[in-house]
Amino acid sequence: ATRFWAALLQQIFEVDPLACPTCQGAMRIVACITQSSVIDRILTHLRARSAPPACPPTPRLPPEDAPPDAPPPRGDLRRGWPSHRRD
Repeated sequence: ATRFWAALLQQIFEVDPLACPTCQGAMRIVACITQSSVIDRILTHLRARSAPPACPPTPRLPPEDAPPDAPPPRGDLRRGWPSHRRD
């Protein structure tokens, strides 16, 4: 009866909550956190760690490789992304 919750989750989500997602080995419960303030801090930390890094916009084709009907390029293509200057 102590693992009934795990069996229910496995039936509903088709994932064993007590099996390691990497090696499928048995995992064990080391703590049960019930304080919402602690849960919020943990989730905030995990979200910050998993946030994707910011990347520059996709570079455009140089003018000589652009199709003939393409609009003229904007920005500094030598650096690979548009410049932030206002002409």
